[in-house]
Amino acid sequence: MAEERGGIRRVVEALTYAIPEIKKPARKLGLGEKLLWTALVLLIYESMASVTLYGLPQEFTGGTSPTLLNIIFASSVGTLTTLGIGPIVTAGLILQLLVGAEIIRLDLKKPEDRRLFTSASRLLTVVIALFQGAVYVYAGFFGNVDPRVAPLLFAQLVAATFIIMLLDETVQKWGLGSGISLFIAAGVAGQIFNDLFSPFILQDGYYHGVVLAVGQAIAEGKPLSEVFIRQVGGRGDILGLISTVAIIAILLYAEGVRVEIPVSHSRFAGYRGTYPVKLLYVSNVPVILASTVFTNIYYLASIVWSRFNPENTNQFLNLLGTFRVDETAGTPVPSGGLAYYVIGPNSFTDAVADPTRAAVFALLMVGFCVLLGKFWISVAGLSPERIADQLISAGMQVPGFRRAPEIVASIIRRYIGVVTIIGSVIVGLLASVASYVNAFGTGTGLLLMIGILYQYYTLLLRERVVEMYPAISRVLGEA
Repeated sequence: MAEERGGIRRVVEALTYAIPEIKKPARKLGLGEKLLWTALVLLIYESMASVTLYGLPQEFTGGTSPTLLNIIFASSVGTLTTLGIGPIVTAGLILQLLVGAEIIRLDLKKPEDRRLFTSASRLLTVVIALFQGAVYVYAGFFGNVDPRVAPLLFAQLVAATFIIMLLDETVQKWGLGSGISLFIAAGVAGQIFNDLFSPFILQDGYYHGVVLAVGQAIAEGKPLSEVFIRQVGGRGDILGLISTVAIIAILLYAEGVRVEIPVSHSRFAGYRGTYPVKLLYVSNVPVILASTVFTNIYYLASIVWSRFNPENTNQFLNLLGTFRVDETAGTPVPSGGLAYYVIGPNSFTDAVADPTRAAVFALLMVGFCVLLGKFWISVAGLSPERIADQLISAGMQVPGFRRAPEIVASIIRRYIGVVTIIGSVIVGLLASVASYVNAFGTGTGLLLMIGILYQYYTLLLRERVVEMYPAISRVLGEA
């Protein structure tokens, strides 16, 4: 078994040897340098999002890719970021789940196993980029592509994924946080800014940005009811502004709600403290997992439809998804089957037009979030058993109870089991229902952005403290 494992390791490392890799800096970078590299990477990514793919059909107008895909994958269809971070996120989640479920046996505490995990993730990213690139080019998402140009489009998508993977590594090694988080947060923030201040005029005659639209209505003496719920543009209305503020307030409040389990040191009787269990114990991970599953179902259904069921006549394949061709863009739009319901309505108007789809998507999102949330704590080292082992190893115990892992785990399980379900339901509802009330950036986007900004806030505080007091870096393990 050891020889077989060693053989697999050598194969994976050999295959990834040809993939370019960003080297770590030779010296420790200061906070200012890290911020500079982070900003530079973000500028490059945003520039890629403005570069149109060479060879697109002239009639292509941006397609009809669901907003959920654009949010989760930080993508802009028709540009070099069409695939966005999709291949990277999908590859990382697949490997994390396989390792957590011990289908692939790796001890990520060991440097050699971490290197193998990274190598395998890079290799799987390439494989997924090949698949998703083929979906976009050959499933009709770019309209009627000239067969002679199709390979060129495909090559651009795969090459762009290489560049994005390197940008992500640059942020991890030279900047702050991760490129994935950075690109998602920037994309959502950009959408929110557009919904607030975009100066483009929509079909209803008002500015896209709600701030400008409200000012325009007041200046022209028109009732504000005309921009309270807008039938075009999806967002950029008063309802969206109210719901966005409300959702952000709910998320900030939920981030601060926690249950504190009293603990004490087994050897130092005077030392007492608490172990906090947050209401959003699993954070936004269930939403990321569920959304990734849904978007890949959508990808799979679209390519099956384009190749085997373009007329929607196969009743069995219709269960996976039926599509129609958008008359304006010439791209496929889901019209039924699983693909239709896993990509929910994107606005208040769409939700009212098809309440069944809205209800089914919300139920699917909440159900998957609960299931994946419970699964995640078991594979990510967040289970009561793992937490109990960590507390016992640190010399801690729960006052009044015997200092045994199974006893401590049973106490912690009472809280973690409940907050996992409640937290998963909350994020699942916010991710789905928020889109029905025109929330800026969508509910999923707001969840991700708030979580990412909170992580960056704590990361900046940590970096600032380490920079001011270098001796603390030894305590934090950064020396």
